[in-house]
Amino acid sequence: MGFSPAQVGQMTPWEFMACLEGFGRANGWKPGGGGGAADAITDEQLAALGIEGF
Repeated sequence: MGFSPAQVGQMTPWEFMACLEGFGRANGWKPGGGGGAADAITDEQLAALGIEGF
């Protein structure tokens, strides 16, 4: 999404999820599942971003 780790660390969870939702909409993620953009990211994609233990 273009944020540095420091910027993400300063965000509230709500702010981060709002950014993620906007990023997803801008990149053509399909709505569904009721969980928002977070449901559109696979475990493999999270691992590629360096996010583990999700």
